[in-house]
Amino acid sequence: MKEPTATPAEPGTGQSGFGVSLMRTAEVLYAPVEMFRKMTSQWGWSDWFVPILVGIVISMVVSGMIWPQLDMLTAQREALEARGIAQEQIETQMAATEQFFNGPFGNLLKFSQIFFYPATLALLALIFWGGASVMSGRISFGRTFSVVAYAWFPKVLEGILLIFVLQGREQVRADRLPSAMATNPAYYLDVSQAGTPLYALFSSLNPFTLWSLALIALGLASVGKMSRGSALMVVGCLFALWLVIQAGWAAVS
Repeated sequence: MKEPTATPAEPGTGQSGFGVSLMRTAEVLYAPVEMFRKMTSQWGWSDWFVPILVGIVISMVVSGMIWPQLDMLTAQREALEARGIAQEQIETQMAATEQFFNGPFGNLLKFSQIFFYPATLALLALIFWGGASVMSGRISFGRTFSVVAYAWFPKVLEGILLIFVLQGREQVRADRLPSAMATNPAYYLDVSQAGTPLYALFSSLNPFTLWSLALIALGLASVGKMSRGSALMVVGCLFALWLVIQAGWAAVS
Protein backbone atom coordinates (compact mmCIF):
# COMPACT_ATOMS: atom_id res chain seq x y z
CA MET A 1 0.00 0.00 0.00
CA LYS A 2 1.29 3.42 -0.93
CA GLU A 3 2.47 5.57 1.99
CA PRO A 4 0.48 8.80 2.41
CA THR A 5 2.35 11.87 1.31
CA ALA A 6 3.12 14.31 4.12
CA THR A 7 1.53 17.69 3.63
CA PRO A 8 3.40 20.81 4.62
CA ALA A 9 2.18 22.65 7.70
CA GLU A 10 -0.08 25.59 7.13
CA PRO A 11 1.50 28.98 7.77
CA GLY A 12 1.37 29.83 11.44
CA THR A 13 0.70 26.26 12.65
CA GLY A 14 4.29 25.21 13.40
CA GLN A 15 5.64 25.50 16.94
CA SER A 16 9.01 26.93 17.86
CA GLY A 17 10.86 25.92 21.01
CA PHE A 18 13.12 27.44 23.64
CA GLY A 19 16.29 26.73 21.66
CA VAL A 20 14.89 28.14 18.42
CA SER A 21 13.67 31.28 20.17
CA LEU A 22 17.03 31.74 21.91
CA MET A 23 18.84 31.60 18.58
CA ARG A 24 16.43 34.16 17.17
CA THR A 25 17.53 36.73 19.77
CA ALA A 26 20.87 36.82 17.95
CA GLU A 27 19.57 36.12 14.45
CA VAL A 28 17.35 39.21 14.54
CA LEU A 29 20.52 41.34 14.64
CA TYR A 30 22.20 39.90 11.54
CA ALA A 31 19.48 38.14 9.49
CA PRO A 32 16.14 39.73 10.45
CA VAL A 33 14.36 39.18 7.13
CA GLU A 34 14.98 35.44 7.22
CA MET A 35 14.22 35.24 10.94
CA PHE A 36 10.84 36.94 10.64
CA ARG A 37 10.05 34.86 7.55
CA LYS A 38 10.57 31.70 9.57
CA MET A 39 8.46 33.08 12.39
CA THR A 40 5.43 33.40 10.09
CA SER A 41 5.19 29.58 9.96
CA GLN A 42 6.95 28.58 13.18
CA TRP A 43 5.79 30.48 16.24
CA GLY A 44 4.93 29.63 19.83
CA TRP A 45 4.80 30.97 23.36
CA SER A 46 8.60 30.84 23.60
CA ASP A 47 8.79 33.59 20.96
CA TRP A 48 7.62 36.14 23.48
CA PHE A 49 8.82 34.47 26.70
CA VAL A 50 12.45 33.87 25.68
CA PRO A 51 13.30 37.31 24.24
CA ILE A 52 11.59 38.99 27.21
CA LEU A 53 13.50 36.80 29.68
CA VAL A 54 16.86 37.39 27.97
CA GLY A 55 16.13 41.12 27.74
CA ILE A 56 15.24 41.35 31.44
CA VAL A 57 18.39 39.51 32.53
CA ILE A 58 20.69 41.66 30.38
CA SER A 59 18.90 44.88 31.36
CA MET A 60 19.25 44.05 35.05
CA VAL A 61 22.98 43.43 34.63
CA VAL A 62 23.35 46.71 32.74
CA SER A 63 21.30 48.59 35.33
CA GLY A 64 23.32 47.13 38.20
CA MET A 65 26.63 48.11 36.58
CA ILE A 66 25.77 51.67 35.57
CA TRP A 67 23.73 52.59 38.66
CA PRO A 68 26.80 53.52 40.79
CA GLN A 69 27.97 55.87 38.02
CA LEU A 70 24.76 57.89 37.84
CA ASP A 71 24.42 61.33 39.38
CA MET A 72 20.81 61.34 40.54
CA LEU A 73 20.94 64.65 42.44
CA THR A 74 22.29 67.45 40.24
CA ALA A 75 19.25 67.74 37.97
CA GLN A 76 16.92 67.88 40.96
CA ARG A 77 19.06 70.51 42.68
CA GLU A 78 19.02 72.70 39.57
CA ALA A 79 15.24 72.35 39.29
CA LEU A 80 14.77 73.42 42.92
CA GLU A 81 17.12 76.37 42.50
CA ALA A 82 15.25 77.47 39.36
CA ARG A 83 12.03 77.59 41.41
CA GLY A 84 13.67 80.02 43.85
CA ILE A 85 13.44 77.72 46.87
CA ALA A 86 15.52 78.72 49.88
CA GLN A 87 18.93 77.09 50.12
CA GLU A 88 18.17 75.52 53.49
CA GLN A 89 15.07 73.84 52.09
CA ILE A 90 17.03 72.66 49.07
CA GLU A 91 19.67 71.02 51.26
CA THR A 92 16.97 69.32 53.33
CA GLN A 93 15.30 68.00 50.19
CA MET A 94 18.59 66.84 48.70
CA ALA A 95 19.51 64.99 51.90
CA ALA A 96 16.16 63.20 51.85
CA THR A 97 16.60 62.29 48.17
CA GLU A 98 20.11 60.96 48.75
CA GLN A 99 18.88 58.88 51.68
CA PHE A 100 16.11 57.49 49.47
CA PHE A 101 18.47 56.39 46.69
CA ASN A 102 20.93 54.88 49.18
CA GLY A 103 18.20 53.07 51.11
CA PRO A 104 16.11 49.95 50.50
CA PHE A 105 13.79 51.62 47.98
CA GLY A 106 16.76 52.87 45.97
CA ASN A 107 18.17 49.34 45.87
CA LEU A 108 14.81 48.06 44.61
CA LEU A 109 15.05 50.46 41.67
CA LYS A 110 18.04 48.47 40.44
CA PHE A 111 15.67 45.55 39.86
CA SER A 112 12.86 47.62 38.36
CA GLN A 113 13.59 46.19 34.90
CA ILE A 114 11.84 42.99 35.98
CA PHE A 115 8.61 44.96 35.67
CA PHE A 116 9.39 47.90 33.39
CA TYR A 117 11.08 45.95 30.57
CA PRO A 118 8.12 43.64 29.74
CA ALA A 119 5.58 46.39 30.56
CA THR A 120 7.24 48.79 28.11
CA LEU A 121 7.35 46.21 25.33
CA ALA A 122 3.75 45.15 25.97
CA LEU A 123 2.64 48.79 25.63
CA LEU A 124 4.64 49.21 22.42
CA ALA A 125 3.20 45.97 21.07
CA LEU A 126 -0.33 47.18 21.82
CA ILE A 127 0.31 50.46 20.00
CA PHE A 128 1.90 48.85 16.93
CA TRP A 129 -0.75 46.12 16.85
CA GLY A 130 -3.40 48.82 16.75
CA GLY A 131 -1.54 50.64 13.99
CA ALA A 132 -1.08 47.47 11.94
CA SER A 133 -4.76 46.56 12.36
CA VAL A 134 -5.78 49.96 11.00
CA MET A 135 -3.65 49.23 7.92
CA SER A 136 -5.34 45.82 7.48
CA GLY A 137 -2.44 43.86 8.90
CA ARG A 138 -3.32 40.24 9.72
CA ILE A 139 -1.45 39.78 12.97
CA SER A 140 -2.48 38.91 16.51
CA PHE A 141 -1.38 40.82 19.59
CA GLY A 142 0.72 37.83 20.70
CA ARG A 143 2.70 37.79 17.47
CA THR A 144 3.09 41.57 17.55
CA PHE A 145 4.45 41.22 21.08
CA SER A 146 6.99 38.69 19.77
CA VAL A 147 8.00 40.99 16.90
CA VAL A 148 8.58 43.90 19.30
CA ALA A 149 10.40 41.69 21.83
CA TYR A 150 12.88 40.50 19.21
CA ALA A 151 13.15 43.88 17.49
CA TRP A 152 14.13 45.56 20.76
CA PHE A 153 17.47 43.75 20.93
CA PRO A 154 19.42 46.61 19.29
CA LYS A 155 18.36 48.66 22.33
CA VAL A 156 19.60 45.84 24.57
CA LEU A 157 22.88 45.94 22.65
CA GLU A 158 23.02 49.70 23.23
CA GLY A 159 22.80 49.09 26.98
CA ILE A 160 25.68 46.61 26.88
CA LEU A 161 27.86 49.08 24.96
CA LEU A 162 26.94 51.79 27.47
CA ILE A 163 28.65 49.79 30.23
CA PHE A 164 31.99 50.04 28.40
CA VAL A 165 31.46 53.69 27.44
CA LEU A 166 30.92 54.72 31.07
CA GLN A 167 33.93 52.84 32.42
CA GLY A 168 36.49 55.26 33.85
CA ARG A 169 34.20 58.28 33.58
CA GLU A 170 33.12 60.51 36.39
CA GLN A 171 29.49 60.22 37.43
CA VAL A 172 27.06 60.93 34.61
CA ARG A 173 23.96 63.00 35.24
CA ALA A 174 20.89 60.79 35.01
CA ASP A 175 19.17 63.27 32.69
CA ARG A 176 22.14 63.10 30.32
CA LEU A 177 22.34 59.30 30.21
CA PRO A 178 20.43 59.01 26.89
CA SER A 179 23.20 61.03 25.21
CA ALA A 180 26.17 59.45 26.94
CA MET A 181 27.28 57.64 23.77
CA ALA A 182 28.75 59.43 20.75
CA THR A 183 26.35 57.51 18.51
CA ASN A 184 23.52 59.66 19.85
CA PRO A 185 23.06 63.06 18.12
CA ALA A 186 22.23 64.67 21.49
CA TYR A 187 25.79 63.85 22.59
CA TYR A 188 26.99 66.81 20.54
CA LEU A 189 24.62 69.33 22.13
CA ASP A 190 25.78 71.64 24.88
CA VAL A 191 24.98 70.42 28.39
CA SER A 192 22.66 73.41 28.83
CA GLN A 193 20.34 71.89 26.19
CA ALA A 194 19.35 68.98 28.47
CA GLY A 195 15.61 69.01 29.03
CA THR A 196 14.84 71.12 25.95
CA PRO A 197 12.67 70.02 23.00
CA LEU A 198 15.80 69.91 20.82
CA TYR A 199 17.51 67.53 23.24
CA ALA A 200 14.40 65.34 23.40
CA LEU A 201 14.28 65.20 19.60
CA PHE A 202 17.99 64.47 19.11
CA SER A 203 18.18 61.85 21.86
CA SER A 204 15.37 59.88 20.20
CA LEU A 205 17.09 59.84 16.81
CA ASN A 206 19.93 57.56 17.81
CA PRO A 207 20.77 54.66 15.46
CA PHE A 208 19.86 51.93 17.95
CA THR A 209 16.31 53.26 18.28
CA LEU A 210 15.98 53.62 14.51
CA TRP A 211 17.40 50.10 14.06
CA SER A 212 14.76 48.68 16.42
CA LEU A 213 12.00 50.57 14.65
CA ALA A 214 13.18 49.26 11.27
CA LEU A 215 13.09 45.71 12.67
CA ILE A 216 9.56 46.25 13.98
CA ALA A 217 8.50 47.37 10.51
CA LEU A 218 10.13 44.30 8.94
CA GLY A 219 8.44 42.03 11.47
CA LEU A 220 5.01 43.56 10.96
CA ALA A 221 5.39 43.29 7.19
CA SER A 222 6.45 39.64 7.28
CA VAL A 223 4.39 38.23 10.13
CA GLY A 224 1.40 40.53 9.56
CA LYS A 225 1.21 39.93 5.80
CA MET A 226 1.58 43.67 5.09
CA SER A 227 3.54 45.46 2.42
CA ARG A 228 6.78 46.94 3.71
CA GLY A 229 5.53 50.37 2.70
CA SER A 230 2.44 50.01 4.89
CA ALA A 231 4.47 48.66 7.79
CA LEU A 232 6.98 51.51 7.53
CA MET A 233 4.09 53.99 7.42
CA VAL A 234 2.64 52.54 10.64
CA VAL A 235 5.96 52.62 12.47
CA GLY A 236 7.03 55.98 11.03
CA CYS A 237 3.77 57.77 11.85
CA LEU A 238 3.68 56.42 15.41
CA PHE A 239 7.32 57.36 15.95
CA ALA A 240 6.71 60.86 14.59
CA LEU A 241 3.79 61.22 17.00
CA TRP A 242 6.06 60.14 19.86
CA LEU A 243 8.65 62.77 18.87
CA VAL A 244 5.98 65.47 18.92
CA ILE A 245 4.77 64.34 22.36
CA GLN A 246 8.33 64.29 23.73
CA ALA A 247 9.15 67.73 22.36
CA GLY A 248 5.88 69.14 23.65
CA TRP A 249 6.43 67.68 27.11
CA ALA A 250 9.96 69.09 27.23
CA ALA A 251 8.63 72.50 26.22
CA VAL A 252 6.07 72.70 29.03
CA SER A 253 8.06 70.99 31.80
